[in-house]
Amino acid sequence: MSTRSPVFKQRPLPKSKKEAIDLMTKHPNLIRRPILITGSQVVFGYDKAAYERM
Repeated sequence: MSTRSPVFKQRPLPKSKKEAIDLMTKHPNLIRRPILITGSQVVFGYDKAAYERM
């Protein structure tokens, strides 16, 4: 979840995984991008070091 989004800053933290998913469904700009999936590994947001390790 993108904590820099104005929508996120105006709301309290989601209390559960379901609440976070519901919030991201209503406000897709809260989803951190890019998302890199390799096998069972997932990296959210741009992380050059994590990309190089994968």
